[in-house]
Amino acid sequence: MALSLGGSLNAATCALLERSLKTMAIRVERQTENAGCLARFLEGHGSVRRVYYPGLESSPYHGLAKSQMEGFGAMLSFELDETKVDTNRFVRGLRLIKPAVSLGGVESTICAPAVTSHAKISAGERQKIGITDSLLRLSVGIEQIDDLIKDIEEAMRS
Repeated sequence: MALSLGGSLNAATCALLERSLKTMAIRVERQTENAGCLARFLEGHGSVRRVYYPGLESSPYHGLAKSQMEGFGAMLSFELDETKVDTNRFVRGLRLIKPAVSLGGVESTICAPAVTSHAKISAGERQKIGITDSLLRLSVGIEQIDDLIKDIEEAMRS
C-alpha cells in the first residue's frame, strides 16, 4: 500500500477507508447471500447449462468449501446454453448488471473470459481449460435480489 499511496494517507483517504471498513461485513454478507440466491436461480434456469459456485450442493467442491468457509463468496460463473441464448446478446441485454473486466465492487458486474481475460489464448486452448464462449463470470453486488433476477430474466429473453 505504501508504494501505491505513499508513506502516510491523507485525511480524506483515511476517512473513506474507515467508513468502508465499518460497513464491509454487512456488504460481504449481502453479496454472499445474493450470490447464493442467483446461483440457485441460474442452476434451475432452462437456458443455463452449468453453474460454478461452491455454495451449491451440486458443486464437487461444496463439501470442501463448507468445511473451510463461513459463506461461499460473491463470485460465480455460469455457462449459457448457446442453442437457447446468444451470450453476447445476453450481456448486452443486461441493464442493472454491467459488463466490466474488474470484478469485486458493490455493484453487480459480469464479464466473458473468452473475450476479456483469456482473449489472447486460442479457442482450442480455452476449450481445454474450460473457458467456453458461453462462460460468464458474475461478481454479485448488494442490489435487491429480485432486481438482479429480473435483469437476468429480461436479458435471457432479449
